[in-house]
Amino acid sequence: MEEKITLYPSNWLYNAGVVGLIRVLDKENIKEIEFENGYIKIPKKWFVSENRNPIPYVGKCLIKYILKDENLDKWLNQRDKKGKTNREKYEEYVKEKFCFSQEEGYRYIRAGGKWFFGSNTPYQNLVQKKEWEEFQLFKLVKESIESDNKEDLVCAFCKKRNIPSESLRKEKSLEKRLIIFADPHTDELGASTGKFPNSFWNNKNSVLICPFCVYLFVHHRIAFIQTSEGEIFINAPNFKLIYDLNNFAEEILQKSKEYQIRKILGSSLLQWAIKRRTILGAWTMMNIEVIVKRRVKVDNNKIENIIDYFDLPQDITKILLDYEIANLIERIGEEKIFDLILRGKFSELEKANYFVLKTILKLKNNEEISKNDPITKYFTSYDELNYLLKVSKILPELYIKIIRKNREVKI
Repeated sequence: MEEKITLYPSNWLYNAGVVGLIRVLDKENIKEIEFENGYIKIPKKWFVSENRNPIPYVGKCLIKYILKDENLDKWLNQRDKKGKTNREKYEEYVKEKFCFSQEEGYRYIRAGGKWFFGSNTPYQNLVQKKEWEEFQLFKLVKESIESDNKEDLVCAFCKKRNIPSESLRKEKSLEKRLIIFADPHTDELGASTGKFPNSFWNNKNSVLICPFCVYLFVHHRIAFIQTSEGEIFINAPNFKLIYDLNNFAEEILQKSKEYQIRKILGSSLLQWAIKRRTILGAWTMMNIEVIVKRRVKVDNNKIENIIDYFDLPQDITKILLDYEIANLIERIGEEKIFDLILRGKFSELEKANYFVLKTILKLKNNEEISKNDPITKYFTSYDELNYLLKVSKILPELYIKIIRKNREVKI
């Protein structure tokens, strides 16, 4: 039996689920994930419970993530309408199922209530309370990765694991609920099976997903990053690239929460070029995109989630991923110049250099630079002589390299 599960890039929902899973895994074990040629390999043992503990390693990591800001004692001491505390309500269950660690048992119940069977939870109605208490989700995931079923029903996400047709005949079962992609998975995209059409699917049918991919999927919201324009996820046909770009995006947003999506993506590509020094194929570059989730008001002030997409033109992407060009942009360190490049206004770099040279002469002659001077259109530090002297040497080289690279793209 293979010791690792191989995951290949697929649609953005699947990719976001995989990246979300990687994010919740303990950092000390991240080295056990192998990034190879765009795909990854994850230890199979992480999805299988060991010894007396019914929760596999990936489940423990997810619970830790869900409860990272939780005051567990506060929740344990909360009372219901009958005056009973949560500690009292779950005491017998915890003693029976978690005799080795009662705290872990309480944490398990609390995490399930926050994500699956509580009111207004992310995956409400996907896993019911009793099913969670009996660890059915993890049992089905284990069966999914160990099954040798060869039926015609194939998972729409991984295109690899088969789905037993008998699962569809199990009325009111977790198994059936998991494998039919519907609104309990996500009301943003899931079809309202048997009820009314969803604007995404435009019909009453849906796709089938194996329990293993469902478990990956529930991590997808973790991969999204909050910005001023909505939640974003940078997608690409390479897991290492996806993981890095989204990490770079988070680092960039620590500097400014108001960065536009164009600048977030562009800056992430720039950091990839500088830090990874890896040449990407044209097909990979063409398929780098940002998935944007926004909440908007519709009729009667109802709030709905919408999914949008954003990408940079291929010529801009190729320019930003050139190691030498990226280094020159980084050395200049001026957002206004970077914005010109992001918008494809390369000829403006020549003008910028012209005004840099004029400003250098003014500063050497001790002339004051007014706030209306043309140099202010291109630079923030327009009155620092040493900085402008440095820039005057970099800008011509940057312009030439960009023009050459742009010609390569068009050829």
